[in-house]
Amino acid sequence: MNKKVFENFINEYFPKRKNEIMKAFQNYLDLLWETNTQINLISRKTTKDEYWTLHMLDSILPASFFNFSNLRILDFGSGGGLPGIPIKLLFPTCEVHLLDSITKKMLAVKNIIKSLDVQECFTIVSRLEDVEEKWDGYFDLIVCRSVKILPKYRNRMLSLLKKKGKILLYKSRLLEDADLFRNVQIHEVNHSQIGERKIVEITKW
Repeated sequence: MNKKVFENFINEYFPKRKNEIMKAFQNYLDLLWETNTQINLISRKTTKDEYWTLHMLDSILPASFFNFSNLRILDFGSGGGLPGIPIKLLFPTCEVHLLDSITKKMLAVKNIIKSLDVQECFTIVSRLEDVEEKWDGYFDLIVCRSVKILPKYRNRMLSLLKKKGKILLYKSRLLEDADLFRNVQIHEVNHSQIGERKIVEITKW
């Protein structure tokens, strides 16, 4: 059931690549499930079938209005590679950097990337506030699905972006994170299998 819901989304927005995309996501889901039995990347309460909607579909909901092609993307608080890896599987021309401060998680994710044989997908082991200055002004986009944005993160996030770069925050009802920024647009991407979902789009000027 959950896989079919995911497939319907792909068929709506990426019909010509449906078979290719479904195969890639099945491989990723299997690897994530297996890895998660050994290293706690995401909640173990979620069933394997629920991965299709609660993790895979949720990660790519912004694709209904946003084109990630050819962008340099930083996934802040990536955990098991979400939403960065799903975005990469949908948009092969983007360059994705997965950021998390827990080394064992990023080593596990690096093995998943290797097994998937995706290119231009990397890991960074660091806290956001400690990310090296060499990354300043490098990214076109920062995505954040699972971390509450604290005031101390705001300036560092903006400094990592190019001019006119964007931030996408995955939120539900609480939108206080958005109050930290200017040039904010809210996108409603609610889904029956996921619930209330808003994407906060922030543009750096």
